[in-house]
Amino acid sequence: KDLIKHYHYAFATLGVPQAIKTDNGPAFISKQFKEFIDKWGIKHITGIPHNPTGQSIVERANKE
Repeated sequence: KDLIKHYHYAFATLGVPQAIKTDNGPAFISKQFKEFIDKWGIKHITGIPHNPTGQSIVERANKE
């Protein structure tokens, strides 16, 4: 719920993205999150599990 609330705020501020890249964390693979991004027409791209290189852009953004 907090994640979806955050995305609503981000969409209001920055606009709705065409795609979102995430890791495979429980919040991002939940049914609720899938329904949310489907409702908004957003493509969900997940990183390859146990492959830090594939997640480097996401992880770097999290540090900033």
